[in-house]
Amino acid sequence: MDRRSERGRQEIDYAALFVVALFAIMLIGIMVLSAVGGGLFDSITENRSDNMNRRSALSYISSKITSSDQTGSLQVEHTQSGDVLVIVDPTKERPYQTRIWAEDGCLMESITSDQAEKISSEPRSVAKVETLRISIDNDIAEVETEDGLRRIHLHSKEVSA
Repeated sequence: MDRRSERGRQEIDYAALFVVALFAIMLIGIMVLSAVGGGLFDSITENRSDNMNRRSALSYISSKITSSDQTGSLQVEHTQSGDVLVIVDPTKERPYQTRIWAEDGCLMESITSDQAEKISSEPRSVAKVETLRISIDNDIAEVETEDGLRRIHLHSKEVSA
């Protein structure tokens, strides 16, 4: 960068200095773009994961209702803390009840037994959910979370009526 002039004085090579400055600017730009891109990727991944969790709560409840579509097996209890879906075996061959409700931002599920000697499960978190509303009217079950509303046609209600 420095060179000696004809008189013995040092002169600055501005062309070389410009190349080094340009390289530094490009390096800093690449680092900033990498940091912004990494943050953007993390944000997109987190939003996608949250979206899948919200949809999974609605899908989970809907599949439970659909798989338990028997006359008298689905009940909804309206409590002060929210709606509770109760799935029972109407034939009493299996003395278990599955209870699904929302609590502290989570969809909770527990299985309880009517018989004292049977072991009941502790409530477990299934998915993240803030709001949960469940209603069964005639042959339509409605499940609503913050992700949307799903209506499920119950075939057993239609047969039993």
